[in-house]
Amino acid sequence: MPQTVVSPSPGFISIAVSDVHRSAAFYEQYLGAVRDTFDFGPDAVAFVGWPTFALSSVRRPGAPGPSPETTTIELWWRASDAQVLYELALGGGIPILLEPLDGPFGRTFAMADPDGYRITIYEKDQPLFWPPATR
Repeated sequence: MPQTVVSPSPGFISIAVSDVHRSAAFYEQYLGAVRDTFDFGPDAVAFVGWPTFALSSVRRPGAPGPSPETTTIELWWRASDAQVLYELALGGGIPILLEPLDGPFGRTFAMADPDGYRITIYEKDQPLFWPPATR
C-alpha cells in the first residue's frame, strides 16, 4: 500500500460568504489581505499568503449564515498593534465580539466579518511566559 504524506497545516482555506466583494473589501481594509491577481470569476477572490485563503459567494444572500455565537471555527490574524486595529474597526462600525484584553497572546480582541465569522486579532504567536511573573 502506498504511503501518503499530508502537510501538518491547511494548504488552502475557503470561506463561504454572501457577498464576495463586500467581504473582500473587509479582509483587505482591516486584515491587510493581498488579492491574488488571477481572475477566479465574479463569485470568488483568492488572497496570497500562507495558508492561501479565498472567499466564495457560494452562500446566497438571505440564506442562513454563521453566527459568532454558534460558529465553531475561528480565524486568527496576528497584528503588530491590536489596539490600533481595534480602534480602526470600532470607528468603521465593525461588530466587536470581544473587547481588547491582555492575555497569553498579547493584546487580543475579536470582531465579526461581514458574514458573522469571528476574527480574533492577537499580537504574539506563543505564550512562552504566561501568566506573567508577579513582582
